[in-house]
Amino acid sequence: MSDTPKQTEPDTKPVIVHTGAASSRFIALIAGCAALYLGKSFLLPVTLAVIVALTLGPLVYTARRLHVPSFVTAAFLLFLCGAGILAGAVTLAAPLAEFIADAPKIGEELKDKLKSIREPVESINSVGEEVEKLAGSGDDPTASKVVVKGPGLMTRAADDIMVISATVVLTLVLSFFLLISRDMFLRKAIRIFPRLSDKKRIFALITDIEHDVSRYLLTVAIINGGLGICVGISFYVLGVPTPHLWAVLAALLNFLPYIGALTGVMLAFGVSLLTFDSISHALVPALTYLVFTTIEGQFVTPMVLGRRFSMNTVAILISIAFFGFIWGPIGVLVAVPLLIIFKGICERVESLRHIGEFLSGEQLPPDEADEGAAKKPALNR
Repeated sequence: MSDTPKQTEPDTKPVIVHTGAASSRFIALIAGCAALYLGKSFLLPVTLAVIVALTLGPLVYTARRLHVPSFVTAAFLLFLCGAGILAGAVTLAAPLAEFIADAPKIGEELKDKLKSIREPVESINSVGEEVEKLAGSGDDPTASKVVVKGPGLMTRAADDIMVISATVVLTLVLSFFLLISRDMFLRKAIRIFPRLSDKKRIFALITDIEHDVSRYLLTVAIINGGLGICVGISFYVLGVPTPHLWAVLAALLNFLPYIGALTGVMLAFGVSLLTFDSISHALVPALTYLVFTTIEGQFVTPMVLGRRFSMNTVAILISIAFFGFIWGPIGVLVAVPLLIIFKGICERVESLRHIGEFLSGEQLPPDEADEGAAKKPALNR
C-alpha cells in the first residue's frame, strides 16, 4: 500500500461582498451634492465668509499682538475689501453696459471679419436646414405653435445684481464676526478633544490651515494684481480700448487656473479683431496676454509659492467644474481656495493622507517629503 498524499478538496465557500457600506457612502455623496446645490443661497455666503476669515485671520492676530483691537483691524480690512469690490463693480459697469447695448452691432462686425471662416460653416448649416425641412414636411401646417417668452436680459441682470449685492453684504458682515470671534471658536474646537495630545494636534491643524490659506490667497492676489497692471499697460501701448477694464479683468480671471488664461486670450483676440483691421494685428494683444499669463503661471507663482502649494491639474479642473455647476460663477472663484483647505486637512489627518498625496501637484523628494511630514502633526482619526 503506497502512501499517496491525500487530495484536499478546494475551498468552495462563496465570497460574500458587503455592498452596504459602499451603497451608503454613494447615497451620502449624492445627498451631499444635492444639499450643496439646493442650499446655495445659504451655503455660498457662509463659505465665502469662512474663506475671507481664514485669509485675513493672521493679519488680525498680528495686529492684536501690536495692541490693536481685533474689531478695529477686522473692520478696516473688510472696509478695504468692500471698497475694492465696489471700485471693481463701478469700473466694469459702464463698459459692460455699453457692450450689451452694442451687442447686435458687434455681432455683425464679427461676421464680416470672420467671413472667410464663416462661409464653410454656413454651407453646412444650410444643408442641415434642408434636411430639417424634408424631415418636417409631414407636419400639420395648421397646427399652432406655443412660444414661451422668458424674462428679458435687463430683468435677469437686475435680479442677479440684487442677489450678488445681498451675498456680498452678508459675507462681509459674517466675516467680521468670524474674525473677532476667532479665539472663541478656537477654544471651543480644542475643548471637544479630551486628551492633551489631541488638543495640541487640533490647534496645530487649525492654525496651519489658516496660515496656508492666508498665505496662498494673499500671495495670489498680489501676483494677479501685478499681472493686471502689466496687461493694462501693454494694452494701452498697443491701442486696445479700455485698458483699465482689461487690467481688472485679467486680475480676476487669473484666479481661475488655466481656464482664466484661456478665456482672457480668447476675449483679447475677439476685441482686438473688432478694433484692428487685420487678423495679424489682432493677434498681437492676444499673444501678449498669453505671454504674461505663461510667465506668471510657469515662473512667478511657482517661484514665490514653492512646490508646497502646487496642485494636481486634474483636481483643480474637476473642482472648478463641480463648484461652477452647483454654485455658478462665484462657485468657480471659491473652488481653488476650498481645494487648498481640503488638501491641508488631508495632509494633516493620517487616514486622509493618500487623498492629500493625490491632490498634490508634484512629488517631493523622499527626504523633503519626510521632513514635511514630520512638521505636520497628524490626527489619527
